Amino acid sequence: MLRFGLPQSTALGVLKKEIIMSFTICPDGSYVGGNTFTICPDGSYVGGSTFTICPDGSYVGGSTFTICPDGTYVGGSTFTICPDGSYVGGNNFTICPDGTYVGNHT
Repeated sequence: MLRFGLPQSTALGVLKKEIIMSFTICPDGSYVGGNTFTICPDGSYVGGSTFTICPDGSYVGGSTFTICPDGTYVGGSTFTICPDGSYVGGNNFTICPDGTYVGNHT
């Protein structure tokens, strides 16, 4: 809590007033909405005075999103490399069926 003493002149002399100010630090991953904070939903980041949803195939990287590199998928707060013989299917990987492969092969 912060206290500031401000003198105020009066006919009788100097009268001291106290102004009391308090604040709360918002947690990471939240934004101010009115007189309180709101936690951003999973898969979003703070974008000004509200939150912004990250596009598919990306993860929160600081104050914005980061696109996952090819051959990876979102795995928590960063990306995870897909195992051999698999491909990205949404926000996870899918194992190729027997007798198939990923990519162009001649």
